[in-house]
Amino acid sequence: MEEKLQIDSKVFVLERYPVTTDKSLRAWSNAELLALDFIADKNIDNIHLFNDRFGVWNCVLHDKKLTTVWTYASQQKAICKNLERNNLSADVVFKTPLDALNKVNVALIKIPKSLELFELFLQQIYKSSHEETEVVCGFMLKYFSPSFLKIASIYFEEVEQSKAWKKARLLVLKKPKKAPSSILRLTEELINTLEFKGKELKQYYGVFSSGSIDIGTQFFLENLKVFPQETKVLDLASGNGVIAYQVTELNSKAEVTLVDDFNLAIESSKINLKDRKAKFLCAENLSSLHNQNFDLVVSNPPFHFEYENNIEVTLSLFEDVKACLKNNGRFLLVANTHLNYKTHLNKLFTEVTVVNFNKKFEIIECIK
Repeated sequence: MEEKLQIDSKVFVLERYPVTTDKSLRAWSNAELLALDFIADKNIDNIHLFNDRFGVWNCVLHDKKLTTVWTYASQQKAICKNLERNNLSADVVFKTPLDALNKVNVALIKIPKSLELFELFLQQIYKSSHEETEVVCGFMLKYFSPSFLKIASIYFEEVEQSKAWKKARLLVLKKPKKAPSSILRLTEELINTLEFKGKELKQYYGVFSSGSIDIGTQFFLENLKVFPQETKVLDLASGNGVIAYQVTELNSKAEVTLVDDFNLAIESSKINLKDRKAKFLCAENLSSLHNQNFDLVVSNPPFHFEYENNIEVTLSLFEDVKACLKNNGRFLLVANTHLNYKTHLNKLFTEVTVVNFNKKFEIIECIK
């Protein structure tokens, strides 16, 4: 796995977090390097960074005044670990996509897979922009979408593409519009509304499955049973909180703890469970909840991470679940059948049963 990156005369050691055994993966992309090259000769002191997933921009630009907009708890940890690994200060100015920014002169964005999240970033920048604001957006050519241009044109007069370099390209955005194409984009929060059993659920742009509840979660909810004695419940990879919400519908005495790596998912679930007995934790693992003796853990665990498919993180979470459950506690999850999670779960739990399945998904019940 490539870990050393040389920029001019400096060498940086950069590792991914969570760690992976996939030697084809590295902690930076050519799109991020192209963005660094683009600004290398510019006299810039104050830069806002978006989607700096593993901290390459934070490390290379450490001598600048940086503000990092974070979306994942694992991202925060990856950035700090790589700064420390290179003997650099890990005193990072972090903000979320919902925070107001100071005056934005230059912003770097690695365009995320979610186009909604890309727009949320641009709206946040626009609200703190001025006539000279410049936004440099990097992407790999194989992931290009004309929607990049359409979204950028809502907020900026000039949207220019760079030449390609090592299968990467930049969009350079200039001249924030005096009157954006859609005034609603600035007067209302970028939130989607979903219907679930007569209730309206809210979720911020970028949270998984924006138009409706995804089919895996729907199948899970159709088959979800909560026993009266299961009052201490953990929802792992909780998303907008719909599974936790249904748990409280099925057992009014249940207190749910929702955990998700994505801060906008946690903020969305806070809206949807504001009148329920619920706790919220933005974290990439369950280490802080070990030995909490949960009666029940429910989950629709992810295996997509941006454009990558990787079950290593999920398998690690299964070990965390075992450490969080009480003896004889239940772990109930839904998964794509091709992932073969049952084989891995059999190594951790006393009983593992597929309680229902269809052509695409299976619901697995594990007993500690």
